[in-house]
Amino acid sequence: MRRKKCFDWERAFHFIWQNAGRDGIWQGDAATLAKEFDALEDDAESVLDELRERRLIEKLDARTYFLSKWRERDDPRCNEE
Repeated sequence: MRRKKCFDWERAFHFIWQNAGRDGIWQGDAATLAKEFDALEDDAESVLDELRERRLIEKLDARTYFLSKWRERDDPRCNEE
């Protein structure tokens, strides 16, 4: 039996942040998160809903999200990670 990775909104956001393009756009969806964290797609959709409620991401279309308050990862002023 495989052990599931810990899956919560913070880890999901970290994954999204690390996989977003330089423009703050993440090409993914609940299925992407479910696969990464070995979770159910419904659980992943709930996590995406929570991230939207927290105003950390904005849904642009079915498989595209924008990270709110995005600063490029290479920005030396961005030491929040």
